[in-house]
Amino acid sequence: MTLGEDEERHLQDHEYSVIGHRRSTIGRYLGMLATILVSLLPAVGIGLSDLMAKIGVPEWGKYFIVIPITASLTYTALHWFFNKYGWRPLSFFAQIPNVAGEWLCVGQTINDDGSVAQDWEGELTISQTWEKIRVRLETKSSVSHSLSVALIPEPDGCWMLMYSYVNKPKVGNIHLNSHQGYSEMRFIQSLKIAQGEYFTAKGRGTAGTMTFTWRKKDE
Repeated sequence: MTLGEDEERHLQDHEYSVIGHRRSTIGRYLGMLATILVSLLPAVGIGLSDLMAKIGVPEWGKYFIVIPITASLTYTALHWFFNKYGWRPLSFFAQIPNVAGEWLCVGQTINDDGSVAQDWEGELTISQTWEKIRVRLETKSSVSHSLSVALIPEPDGCWMLMYSYVNKPKVGNIHLNSHQGYSEMRFIQSLKIAQGEYFTAKGRGTAGTMTFTWRKKDE
């Protein structure tokens, strides 16, 4: 059994930071592309101009209404497409890694003396668009969702995923407490394996290691 539907809806995809990537620059490029497309679509402008004439908009008003509306609609469509799909094939040039997909998570809880306290496994899902992301990990006893995420490039071409999360126990696991935690995972260049550590606080107070192994890319 997973988290309740109300809690799942509350923990939605959220904004994240990518060191070295400037979304404002991409936004300017999208704006320039929208302007170019508008200039190549005179029929749209003519159609809107005719509509303005039918509803009684004066000739001079068309220049203040038709062109802005056409450009804004084109930019909105471009932005939606790039945010949802277009950034993925361009992720290398945009300096943003595509880590969306389904992963197998193998973890170990480590005692203070360095010994292994527990081995565990979970199903990891990373949903990602250009603007938003969510890291969701489900084990047999609990479900966790990311609260904040940062992706940091490393000199060797690898990427570091740093995220804080909230963990909620599933119904029936009365020995577990809801808690918050933090993890740092290092993805290899192929983005198919990541290894790192996690730390918990506020109700758990444990630490351990995790390995993410790629299963299926998000379409």
